Amino acid sequence: MTDIAKLLGAEAESLLSHTCKGIPKASLHLPGPDFLDRVVSITDRKPSVMRSLASLYGHGRLAGTGYLSLLPVDQGIEHSAGASFAPNPACFDPEGIVALAIEGGCNGVASTLGVLAPWPGATRIASRSW
Repeated sequence: MTDIAKLLGAEAESLLSHTCKGIPKASLHLPGPDFLDRVVSITDRKPSVMRSLASLYGHGRLAGTGYLSLLPVDQGIEHSAGASFAPNPACFDPEGIVALAIEGGCNGVASTLGVLAPWPGATRIASRSW
């Protein structure tokens, strides 16, 4: 028995032997080192978008694998006014957000517009290899 099977417990056999019948396997575009060339390059994305995607896919602990690890930063956009405007310096510190993403080996940060803008290093870090 593998560690995964132990973690899944009684449902291990059912989960590990499952075959999806709703989506044909041929319809899937699985991640891999050539994901951008194989899948994304055949779309009508602008060269600037392709460069940005290549930069994201080329940084962090998953660089070159075709997988992305993005640090999601929720600044209270979909919460009440109390949650949005209550003081929370750790959450609103752009340098801390970037440091956390780098420490975690993330490819990038996904956030609302303007969260990182107040940080002077935002433009420098955008082009730096993590």
